[in-house]
Amino acid sequence: MTKEVLLTISGLHYDAFPGEMTEENEAIEVITPAVYYLKNGKHYILYDEVVEGIPGTIKNQIRIMPEGTLEIKKS
Repeated sequence: MTKEVLLTISGLHYDAFPGEMTEENEAIEVITPAVYYLKNGKHYILYDEVVEGIPGTIKNQIRIMPEGTLEIKKS
């Protein structure tokens, strides 16, 4: 059984510029529709990503295993 969900990913984008002593940190947050399902004890979240400057759509799969391991696959 699949469920439509709203996925929120937040983090910190870190940039260091070569030859400069300053560093910039930028908080980012992505909110996107996704599909969730549970299969063989593993949780899956599937969502599409559009990145500025890259043609097409990136397909993403997040897989969470029972022991707590998390994998992200992009294609």
